[in-house]
Amino acid sequence: MPLGRFASSAREAWEVPRDLLLGRYPAFVTGGGLARDEVPVFALHEAEPVSFARRLEHLARNGYRTLSIDEYVAVVRGSVQAPERAVLLTFDDGRGSVWSVAAPLLQRHGMRAVVFLVPGRVPLHAPRPAGEHAALMSWEEIGALARGGLFDFQSHTLLHARVHTGPRLAGFVTPESRRGYAAFDQPLVREGERDLVGSDVPLGTPLFRSSPRTSEELRFFEDPSLRSACVAAVAGAGGDAFFQRPDWHSRLGKALRSRRVTGRIETKQEQAAALRHELEGARRIIEERVGRPVVHLCYPWHIAGATARALAAEVGYETAFCGKVDGVPVTLPGGDLRAIARLGEDYLELLPGEGRASLAEVLRRKWSRRFGGRAGVR
Repeated sequence: MPLGRFASSAREAWEVPRDLLLGRYPAFVTGGGLARDEVPVFALHEAEPVSFARRLEHLARNGYRTLSIDEYVAVVRGSVQAPERAVLLTFDDGRGSVWSVAAPLLQRHGMRAVVFLVPGRVPLHAPRPAGEHAALMSWEEIGALARGGLFDFQSHTLLHARVHTGPRLAGFVTPESRRGYAAFDQPLVREGERDLVGSDVPLGTPLFRSSPRTSEELRFFEDPSLRSACVAAVAGAGGDAFFQRPDWHSRLGKALRSRRVTGRIETKQEQAAALRHELEGARRIIEERVGRPVVHLCYPWHIAGATARALAAEVGYETAFCGKVDGVPVTLPGGDLRAIARLGEDYLELLPGEGRASLAEVLRRKWSRRFGGRAGVR
């Protein structure tokens, strides 16, 4: 595992015991019960066949009911009382395994879930052989699931984007950074009047310090000419093959070192316009595709600055789903619908009932996955 990823996983692993000591988890996580008015919301990304099946079996064996997103919101608004043993399952990103793994398992158990889509990255068709799953579901698959009624489809913003926020070099575009889920972490690159994402960004393009687009940080637009020497070095040495060289990073660093990193910081007006596009664009496209209102938002990386929060309300989102929320282990009736707390999927098996896992077992699995380098995009 690269040193940077190891350090990130170590920090995330430490967060769990710290947050347990600070009481940031609901009582059921540490062996307690589940109150009638508590409806835990679980955040998932992948649907791994063995673990997801095991979690649904735990819910089914113990009489848990999976709510639709509208049923859940009605409970938080206080319009209806929560059913006994109710939960909400949420999937971020709309990954291919939702179609190939989650959908048939949910159907088998008569359960449902909500998927927060990134419509600006969704392919029209499924570009793969039957039986395999791609990084993201296609619009064809999303349409079929929407008609089936097991899933609600809501917004995870248009592009789930990161943007450069300063001139400090952070890396370069590689074959790996352009593919699959890694492309979510690759910041937008401006080309003329449009932003490039994923494999549209030339190999070797320098990447600078970045933050989620929904944060309050202003975007740094680097001088496009900075890329030319690095991109040319990669293209002239075989493209993908260039990155098989042990010294590829130092060679690109040398190509960039002779240039002073220059650019400009966006204005607050430009930031607001870009955020409005992310939020409004996602709503419009998903509504057009699935034929249902999109009024629920999940912030990428659980990050939302003041501007993003204000604009989300202004453009018509009624709720916003986050990760951990300070002082709110579980969002209760009357709670803040614009800061809904969610728990990691690992903790689903700690819900009270027959076959309940131990916290030690859950943490062992969680840390094994973290240090195995398989952490997913949030």
